[in-house]
Amino acid sequence: MELTAELGSKIINEARKLINENIIIVNTQAIIIASTDASRIGQFHEGAEKTIETNSVIVLTREHQKTMQGIKPGINLPITINQKVIGVIGITGNPTEITPFASLMKKMTELLIRESMYIQESEWESRALEVLFLDWIQLDSLPPDFLSRAEVLGIKHTSPLRCSLLYIHDNPESHQINDLKRWLDLTLDSTLIRWGNNRLLLLTEEKDQSKSKLYLHSQLTSFQTYARTHLHVKTSIGIGSTVDSNVIKSSYQNAVKALRVAMNSQAIIFYEDLLLEICLDDVDHHLKKEFINRIISPIQEEDQLLHTLKVFLENNLHLKNTAKELHIHINTLHYRLKRIEKLTNLNPKATYSIASFYSALYYLDEKTK
Repeated sequence: MELTAELGSKIINEARKLINENIIIVNTQAIIIASTDASRIGQFHEGAEKTIETNSVIVLTREHQKTMQGIKPGINLPITINQKVIGVIGITGNPTEITPFASLMKKMTELLIRESMYIQESEWESRALEVLFLDWIQLDSLPPDFLSRAEVLGIKHTSPLRCSLLYIHDNPESHQINDLKRWLDLTLDSTLIRWGNNRLLLLTEEKDQSKSKLYLHSQLTSFQTYARTHLHVKTSIGIGSTVDSNVIKSSYQNAVKALRVAMNSQAIIFYEDLLLEICLDDVDHHLKKEFINRIISPIQEEDQLLHTLKVFLENNLHLKNTAKELHIHINTLHYRLKRIEKLTNLNPKATYSIASFYSALYYLDEKTK
């Protein structure tokens, strides 16, 4: 562990809450890297050099100031982590007055550094897990050493396995993501990975497939409730298929498809419960584009009409519920639906048109994401 100027500044900010004296943080080269007196940063501190060499507390007086470079009267305390000196904290002032604070300052400093080390280790582990899974979800077969590599990172799951993707809406803050991760860690026996800015990737064992689906749905329903009521964030969850080997590529891909469907209604969607969407996903990209153009191009730039159509379909053609969600009068809704029919030549209440609109909107969502 190496002391940085950033960490030194953090230590000083916390130390000033306990003692109203000038403080310096010195690295192992005896260079001041942080100080309440900015003019001292970058200076050599001979007293700190001796503190590092002897691994002992050194009291500096005005007499020392005459013969030692870069010092002021006060106390120097070694900062030790795992019995190794990694720097010095110096408190400037009358040694008699500041000595009672010295031991407390040393302990507080070392606690802050250990906390920083823990955060760094957690961030390293998180990045390592993300890299591992980026490899894992692309593999069609596992190299011999892959599971050993996974075990080093604490992944000991055995097949069958299932991937789930959890999406947190509205640009969540870091503390909200951390709270959600903590809840999942405490509730589910799984591997959890931060997957971009607002997604989490969950890997679970499916030991008893007849029960695990119900159990997983129940736990993730509780997760959504916690997120909504305690953190005021909405979530959507796509759950992939179960795979009978440690190759999780297909489960991940299916979780992506399920999440895309779940996004519209903040729902929990299992891939195996999808029917129409499985067929829609197998359509060629160019045919999807042509289908969008044929069905909804007349209203594609009409944001109000497009949104009205989406909400109408999501509410299963229920006029009253649609109007309520859109915050409009039901007569306004009738007008918009007639406008959609006029522009597209498709009646939003007719079976064929409903299937066509649903498919086109599904492809449009896929395109924009």
